[in-house]
Amino acid sequence: MEVTDRKVKTSKRNFIIAMALLLLTNVLMGITLMAMEKKTLREQIDQRMLDIANTAAYQLDGDMLKNLTADDEGTEGYNAALETLRSFQENIELDYIYGIRAEDDGTFTFTIDPAVEDPGEFGSPIKTTDALKQAAKGKPSVDKEAYSDAWGKFYSAYSPVFDSEGNIAGIVGVDFNADWYDGKLSSHLSVAIILIAVTLTIGIALGFIIMSQNRKRFSAMLRKMAELEKETQKLDNHIMENSIKKLSMLPENKSALLKTLATGEEKKEVTLNEYDELNTSIDAVNKKLQKYMKYLDSELYNDSTTGVSNKAAYKLKLKELEERIAAGNAVFSVAFFDINGFDKVYTNSGYEIGDQILFECADILKAVYGKSNVFHILGDEFIVIVTDKSRFEVEETFSAFDEKIAEYNHQKGKEAKLSVAKGFAEFDKDKLGDYRHTFIEAKKNCDADKAAYYAKYVR
Repeated sequence: MEVTDRKVKTSKRNFIIAMALLLLTNVLMGITLMAMEKKTLREQIDQRMLDIANTAAYQLDGDMLKNLTADDEGTEGYNAALETLRSFQENIELDYIYGIRAEDDGTFTFTIDPAVEDPGEFGSPIKTTDALKQAAKGKPSVDKEAYSDAWGKFYSAYSPVFDSEGNIAGIVGVDFNADWYDGKLSSHLSVAIILIAVTLTIGIALGFIIMSQNRKRFSAMLRKMAELEKETQKLDNHIMENSIKKLSMLPENKSALLKTLATGEEKKEVTLNEYDELNTSIDAVNKKLQKYMKYLDSELYNDSTTGVSNKAAYKLKLKELEERIAAGNAVFSVAFFDINGFDKVYTNSGYEIGDQILFECADILKAVYGKSNVFHILGDEFIVIVTDKSRFEVEETFSAFDEKIAEYNHQKGKEAKLSVAKGFAEFDKDKLGDYRHTFIEAKKNCDADKAAYYAKYVR
């Protein structure tokens, strides 16, 4: 065998090995992204279910609920709770919402059910799940497995209702159809499978071409790899345009910077031969995988609508505060912000302007408090947690916030003025005791500020 023939066969063998590694990398990337996307999507769905249950529970009167009996049906307190639950039933995408009572024997029964057809009777038993048991202990929870009862097959979220003394007075249950829930989780599966299948098909086809052709065809395959790299760059752009909404709301200088940080600077690689070119392509795929992993990891704690921290980040922050409170070294304040007249912005100016207002408010809060301290939890409301600052320093931040609001309205508020109600409470272990009561006090102060605004400007 001549030396040149041996080199050609070695070239093919080495390239086939490299091709197999590249295919394996693509498959692993697809499987990893699928698993992470499904995990992230499940956390988002579960959090949405908990948000609904928590919001409904917060709006119910625990003092009334703990003493509720079947004979109370039709009373003012009963009707108020019924209308609260019915508003969620009629206006939010869910199947059922209802009140629950934990009995002394460990079972659970219906209290108030706003369902029009076949409502649960007061005192009738409810299917017991692990999540319901957790809620009975004071911890909002979501079913990890679907269960079946007389009304169908569901996943449910449960949130405790507290009375004025902080005791559990009842539970709010929210049912979501299991087919809907499972369908949401599997909605992107087919697309991911197709992408993996396409990747495998292209790889096998390229491998067959290389094995059946000479060194010249080997070079042609590498050109195909370059085209594949361009296609993955298009995928980068697609993710940027569809997943990071704030880019369209920022000035060009800021959006261009974010795009550069996300995709990286374009670099020209100089290769001496086909082996170097192949190694460059593999390195590009590896770097892209690392970038996707980093992107998905950051999105777990980022609210895509506003660009501030999301509910998952908020839960981590609460855990940190609880540890500091237990250790006796907690110094923090909770500030609550609520955009005034936000529903009218959507009605009068459209959703695009409404989203812009929401983003601009978040941007101002970030400028004053820093992104890691600002949390977008629900609708037009924001929570800010300020640590290691005195009451007077927090009041100074309110002044800085008002100045930036005035500056925004002067420069950009032509289509819709931005007005934000706010209130805060400083943690005091002797007076407020824990984070929840500090939050409630801050929310109450914000509500008072909002009521004063409406009394003054809304007739």
